[in-house]
Amino acid sequence: MELWLLALWAVSGAALLFTHLVMAWRVLAGPLAAQWRYLGFLVPVFTPIVAWRGGNRLGPITWILFLVIYLSARMVDV
Repeated sequence: MELWLLALWAVSGAALLFTHLVMAWRVLAGPLAAQWRYLGFLVPVFTPIVAWRGGNRLGPITWILFLVIYLSARMVDV
């Protein structure tokens, strides 16, 4: 395993996790109805969708960007 690949996995995974946690926190404190907020906070797959519905555009875009980087780095090793 290449060291740069391991570093890319770690950095992109940490950035993805941090972006997801910030987005989940903003969804929970957002202006949407309670059922949408709790769905976006408790179900990780729906967090970017609920954040987008709540008016947060930067969070879901960066989440998808970091997800693509992470998955691309994982596929290089396969």
